[in-house]
Amino acid sequence: MIKLVMIEDNAAYRKALQLFISKVPDFDIVHISDRLTDIQSVVLRTQPDVVILDIDLPVTSGIEGIRLIKDVYSEANILMLTVFEDEEKIFQSVKAGALGYLLKKDPPEKIIDAIRSIHQGESIMNGQIARKILNYFSKQAPQRPSTNDYNLTKRETEILNLLIEGLSYKDIAARCFISLDTVFSHIKKIYVKLKVNSRSEIAARFR
Repeated sequence: MIKLVMIEDNAAYRKALQLFISKVPDFDIVHISDRLTDIQSVVLRTQPDVVILDIDLPVTSGIEGIRLIKDVYSEANILMLTVFEDEEKIFQSVKAGALGYLLKKDPPEKIIDAIRSIHQGESIMNGQIARKILNYFSKQAPQRPSTNDYNLTKRETEILNLLIEGLSYKDIAARCFISLDTVFSHIKKIYVKLKVNSRSEIAARFR
């Protein structure tokens, strides 16, 4: 089962999403609320696989919520699900540790797929959001680094280039004729050498 915590203050949207998620056999909502009250106690008690967060929440924002969650339970994978599309909020969410950023107008099926992918440690954004964050980072970094600057092995360089191209982990495994577990092992080493924490940071650095 994939254990979920959902924090959403829009009652109608919260109920609709809860109903949709409840129909997925391997999803289990272990906590649902309209605010981040006692969120650190909640994640320590429930140990969720994925936390779904809105940004505009009462009292404490979703971005601050990411930091609160990561401070006590770094294993939690966080999906931001919001109406905000401005670059600054997207950047701050990713910087704080969110693995995914989708909009509430995205189809429910896409949200379900994103939850599964984020549970596996993959970074997920819709195309519009990905372009915005790449634009944001491009403004901050005037010179794009080379993949040759990080002492990567030949295989790591190959996988890094496929990540930059936007291939999924499954497609990378197929392209390289290796297992998905081997892909994940290489990606962990790439993250360490590049000193990044997510695929979105790689995309921002090399595009």
